[in-house]
Amino acid sequence: MTTPDARLMQQLAPYLPWLIIVAVFVLFALLRATRKGLRQRVDEIGYRLFGEKGLLVWFWLNAPGVMLHEMSHAIAVLLFTPFGFRITSVTFFRIKPVVQRDARGRAMQSRHRQSLQLGEVQYVRPQGRFMSYVGDGLSGVAPLFGGTAAFIFLYWVATGYNLWDIPLDINLHLQILRPGWPLWTLIFAPYLILTVTSELWPSSQDWKGARWFVWTFLSITILALLAFWYFHHIKETDILAISTFIASRINFALLILLVLDLAFLIVADVIARALRH
Repeated sequence: MTTPDARLMQQLAPYLPWLIIVAVFVLFALLRATRKGLRQRVDEIGYRLFGEKGLLVWFWLNAPGVMLHEMSHAIAVLLFTPFGFRITSVTFFRIKPVVQRDARGRAMQSRHRQSLQLGEVQYVRPQGRFMSYVGDGLSGVAPLFGGTAAFIFLYWVATGYNLWDIPLDINLHLQILRPGWPLWTLIFAPYLILTVTSELWPSSQDWKGARWFVWTFLSITILALLAFWYFHHIKETDILAISTFIASRINFALLILLVLDLAFLIVADVIARALRH
């Protein structure tokens, strides 16, 4: 006799891969919301303690992430040195406003929070060459790869597990730390994970320089998958299985970040409430 839970799982089984894939977007949206809420609390704490200058506290807290962000840009540019790329300046800690521009390049006034830029990498490269566009694209999205690599490393430092290994014991109980792993790594690793993931996403200026490369790469990838499917070199079930596997690992990483965000958000909210009184 099947239990109600078993029957429910049987009914959900055909839709489970799609639910796992959709969960990526849901968790990403939740993470954006918690990170935005955390920044608001940090801005409030900074303002109540230091006035207008306190609004920069969030940027200084993310200094390690900013350094990694800019170093990722710089490393990508250095890889294209044989193709005429040359770094002219690297800046880590010079805060300046980012001018918002419309589609015609004209400066706009924004009613929202002013965007600030904490670091910058400037470089020159030959004009009009194919490899120049490739280099621009890879340099633009480099923080995404650099931040992800740092997250994977810091997760191992904190827990002793690889990010792609879901840490369950033989009784299917979640183990946060590998048995025998030192506890002191949890003193600094969560903060570093927070800051490198806060600066992991390329800026709007980065995306602007990388859009040609990104859209071309995505188009070629989609066309290749369609060609493999059309000529029966790959099945729909195989594509779905691979997508589900990748999505499940992304979901696990997003869940870790969401738990960290919630922990930091609770602490920041308690401090902000205390400063209001």
